Amino acid sequence: MGIYSKVTRKKRISTPLPLVVLASLAAVAFPQAAAAEAKGPALPEAKVAALVELKHPRGLNRFVRAVSDPRSPRYRDYLTVEQVVARYGAKPATKRRVLGWLEGHGLEAKVSASGTIALATLPARRAERLLPRVDGALSASAGLGGPRRIPAALRGAATGVSLVAVEPLDTYAPPPLQRTGAETLAATKPKLPYSSFFPRSGTPKGCAPSRTGGFEPGVIPVAPNQYTTAYGHAAMHAKGFKGEGQSVAVVETGGFVHRDIVTWAKCFGLKPPPIRVVPVAPVKMALPGELETTLDLEMLTAGAPGLDRILVYEGGGSNTDLVLTAGSALGSPGNRPDVISMSLGICEPTLNDGQLGIKDALDDVFAVAAGAGISVLVSAGDQGSTGCRVEVKGQPATALPVTAVSLPASSPYATAVGGTNVVFNPKNQIKLEVVWNDQNLTPWGGGGGASLLSPRTPWWQTAGSRYGTGRKVPDIAALADLIPGYSFFCTAPSCELGEAEVPGWAAVGGTSAAAPLTAAGIALANQYAERRGQATLGFLNPLIYQLGAGAKSRASVFNDVTKGNNDIGRALPANVGGGKPVGCCSAKAGYDWASGWGSLKIEQFTKAAAARAR
Repeated sequence: MGIYSKVTRKKRISTPLPLVVLASLAAVAFPQAAAAEAKGPALPEAKVAALVELKHPRGLNRFVRAVSDPRSPRYRDYLTVEQVVARYGAKPATKRRVLGWLEGHGLEAKVSASGTIALATLPARRAERLLPRVDGALSASAGLGGPRRIPAALRGAATGVSLVAVEPLDTYAPPPLQRTGAETLAATKPKLPYSSFFPRSGTPKGCAPSRTGGFEPGVIPVAPNQYTTAYGHAAMHAKGFKGEGQSVAVVETGGFVHRDIVTWAKCFGLKPPPIRVVPVAPVKMALPGELETTLDLEMLTAGAPGLDRILVYEGGGSNTDLVLTAGSALGSPGNRPDVISMSLGICEPTLNDGQLGIKDALDDVFAVAAGAGISVLVSAGDQGSTGCRVEVKGQPATALPVTAVSLPASSPYATAVGGTNVVFNPKNQIKLEVVWNDQNLTPWGGGGGASLLSPRTPWWQTAGSRYGTGRKVPDIAALADLIPGYSFFCTAPSCELGEAEVPGWAAVGGTSAAAPLTAAGIALANQYAERRGQATLGFLNPLIYQLGAGAKSRASVFNDVTKGNNDIGRALPANVGGGKPVGCCSAKAGYDWASGWGSLKIEQFTKAAAARAR
């Protein structure tokens, strides 16, 4: 969810929005485009995915709680991935039976890495015939919603069947801002109550191009020496913890140009860790370079330059592909990651009415990761508290004025990382940290709010959230603002750097940077734990919320963000209902929906985590 920059409560929806609601909002915004699209068939021969829930043993959630709760006598007593899947996934005979039935109907089918879901893609019309609704209705106007009949041949092997529209993931990479000067651009916008715009602070180091590639006169992007000092990575480096013995996996839909990573690292006196690309079907070879993957690798290089390896899992760009790619990121025997970082999202309200199989499948994969001691960090999104975007041909994409968060950040087994902006003192220590919200310049801000798809409050979140039921996002946050942005280098054509003063160099923002930077910090904490004979930190949220619940530990391990909000409603176009606040979400002392507990002080968090391990 990275963004280019050439300066470079409490309102809540109680039920998921159907696709028809999002479509109607788009029609209001773009009536001509909507009218043209309405002439198409009611049920086009688009591809849909059949998700078959396999009969499998229950109890994975209880096991994850036992090994993830610092108060549990089994804390960090993990199993291997193979052991977790063998214990809680479907039996081999069940998998063979379901796969055999799907393949017998000419479908290419796969079982998710958790061993709980079988997936197969097929044309929509055929799916309606092969897997009719329980009530027998075949009306195209009903969409894909409603339960599907379990075929007689699968009774006893399958516990549920759903169809999911194959939709593209949102990587949140809008076009760059035009070179108008930050102050000039701000002056053209109406004066809004809050913006996190900070042009420059601290003392950046690095080669000359990195300091002139921010595009805007006088705006110098943030350099690695600044953010690694501010968050504590540099203090860990100085004590010999640079990620040695650890590996991080990143889940991607695009590739990277390796020499870009080398060029960027050399500028700052760094050397990239070994990087291995793992294509995941339908991808068969390394993908072309693009912003998201490049940014992930540069952030991991800055935060943990001594990593044994970075595993880049490059998969397809759809919601169903994400299930397979995320599962593949669990690795293979002898090649498991210690941390997984993801910067992809699906607007929650689009996954409703029978399409929740995507969420269930991802939850199962992340639960397996938790049971095996693998931390999963996911960027919370860059649309503020309005996490849904609409794209209509011929029109620019825009957020919709509907409070929403994105999956997989909202999974109860993932750690969601939101966005902030930082003012550094001359020593690059944090002088001020606020919620990211650039509404005075452009409608982007850190994701956050209440999940619609996880209506039950997770057991680990009760200590930090007193605002009703449901999973709250984010859990923590880190620097993500466009201005001044992270210093970034990418020569791939898709990076579209436009008017870069020095070709390849740019200022980039987004929670896509915040998530891998934080993931690098967790790798350092894992290395520290390993030297003490302890297991990896694993699923982080129970530890994070326990530390946040204590006033002393909260002050020690978090930079509490108490200023700002992620409500970008005023900056959204009036023709989609924007121009006024949506009512969520503001920072306050302690936990909040705009910044979670705040950003991590990596060194102090590492020591606190070690003190709670047995």
